[in-house]
Amino acid sequence: MDIKELEAKIDKANDKFISEEEVEQAGGPADLYQSKVNARLAESKKRRPHGCPVIVKTVAKSVIEGDGARGAGLAPAYHRAKDDSDYFKERGELDRAEIVRNQYMEEHFLPAVEAIIAYSSPDELLNSKDVLDALDKFVLGTGSSKGYTAQYVRSSYGNALGEDYGNRIGRSDDAVTGAVMRIKFLSEHGQNREAVGIADSMKKQIDNGNHVASDDDYALIGRVAAFGR
Repeated sequence: MDIKELEAKIDKANDKFISEEEVEQAGGPADLYQSKVNARLAESKKRRPHGCPVIVKTVAKSVIEGDGARGAGLAPAYHRAKDDSDYFKERGELDRAEIVRNQYMEEHFLPAVEAIIAYSSPDELLNSKDVLDALDKFVLGTGSSKGYTAQYVRSSYGNALGEDYGNRIGRSDDAVTGAVMRIKFLSEHGQNREAVGIADSMKKQIDNGNHVASDDDYALIGRVAAFGR
């Protein structure tokens, strides 16, 4: 799939309107509605990780910055491609500028995203707002780049989202495990305010993609955090 085909898929994923063709293929409005209800039900039954393991940020930093010696990272490749693209644009050679941009996206940006996913999973990358924002800064020539990386992951891994990669979903990292133990201890000793404070802080960190939690630990943290609202 080349970059234009990919972006066509991303545009389609962003389109919230139902086309007449979709209605006809579904057998009519009622059948289309039911098919969408069934799809949402199936989606709701998929297991999703809560948060993101720290290794995703570590790998992303390495992929973006490169090894520092040969400049073999996403950031150096982006700046080279942008300089070349801007040069051709200034000369009025828009076709060559587009070629440079497409080549960079296909040979550097998308492989960088794939490299990060290889160390984690599509779900975990989508849970890491910091990594998604960092990658979006290196999207070249697509207008507003905000949200581009997330849409690429959803478009390319739609059927794989919600899968249990290597049975990692369901495990909490050490920080979450420690927080849960502390919350339980404080609650058992009547120190509810302190327990709520820890739960609220940890839930925000998990939701921002800084830590990963199991279903049970996330549910407990959420319940305790809710007491403070």
